Amino acid sequence: MGRSSKLVAFNFILLLFALAAAGAASEARADQRARLDNPTLRMTLVDPGPVGAETTTNIYFAQVAVGGGYVTFFSLMNTGSTAVNGTLFLTDQDGNPLNVDLADQATSSLGEGGRVDAVGSNFSIGPIAPGGTKFFRARALTATDPQKSGWARVENRGGSLNGVAAFASLTPTGTLTTIAGVLSSSTMNVATIPISDSLSGNTFTGYAVANPGTGSITVKVVIVNSDGTFRTPSLNVPGLNPLGGGKQIARFFFQDGIPSEFLGSAVLIGQSNAQFAVVALIQAQGLLTAIPVIPEKAPAIN
Repeated sequence: MGRSSKLVAFNFILLLFALAAAGAASEARADQRARLDNPTLRMTLVDPGPVGAETTTNIYFAQVAVGGGYVTFFSLMNTGSTAVNGTLFLTDQDGNPLNVDLADQATSSLGEGGRVDAVGSNFSIGPIAPGGTKFFRARALTATDPQKSGWARVENRGGSLNGVAAFASLTPTGTLTTIAGVLSSSTMNVATIPISDSLSGNTFTGYAVANPGTGSITVKVVIVNSDGTFRTPSLNVPGLNPLGGGKQIARFFFQDGIPSEFLGSAVLIGQSNAQFAVVALIQAQGLLTAIPVIPEKAPAIN
C-alpha cells in the first residue's frame, strides 16, 4: 500500500473513532437528561415488624385513694378503631402492690364478657370495644380498713385509651361527702400548678407525684409569686429528694412551708430529665376539686 493509501486509511480510522466518541457523548447527554427527568430516590427500608402488631402504651393516674371512707372510680374510654386490651396496675405509696376489691360496674344486661369482681392489685380491663367505655370501682378490702393512697397505671394495646379516676369520700352509710375526678396522663418532666391558698378561707392546694420508673428520681419544687418572681429558696420536699422507684407522695403545699395566705404557682422540675406523673386538687371548706396541671414552665424557671 502506498503512502497516500495508508494516510487515507488512517484518516478513515480516526473518523470512525470520532463518530464513536460523538455517539457515546450523545448517549451520555441523553442518559444525564433522563436521570434529571427521573431522579433516583435512595432510601433505607426498615422492617416495621409483624403486620398488624399493636403498640403497648401506658396511661397514669397519680392519685388513688381507698379505705377510711374513700373509694376510687375508674372510667376507661376507647376512642380508637380497634378494641383495647390491657391491665390495670395499682401501687401504694411505698411502691408495693396496692390490694383492693375491684368490681366492674357493668350491669348483667350488658353481658358478662370481660367482667371483673376480684381482689388483687392488677386486673385485666379488656376488651373495650371501639367507642366503648368500662367502669370500675376500687375500694378497700374491708369497710374498717384505714385510708391508703397510691397510684395507678393502665398498660394497654390497641385502640386509643384515655380515662378518668374519681376518688370519692363516703360516710359509713354510703352518703357522698365529696368527690374529685382527674384525667389520665402520660409522664412529664415539668409541671406548673396554680396555688390559691387561704387559711381564713379554709382553702388549700394539694398535689400527688408518682414515680413510675424503677430507679429513684429527684423533683425540684419552685414556688412562684403571682407577679412571676421566685420565692427562695426552693421548697425542700424530703419525699421528692429522692422519690424512689414505684413510690408516690400526696401532700398539701402548706405542709411544705408556703405562706398560709398565698396566690401564685408551683413548678415541679424532674432533675436530669426525670419523668413523673402528677395530679393537683383544691380542698375548699372540706370539698375537693381537681385543678389542671400544665406540662410546661416559664423559660426562666429552673
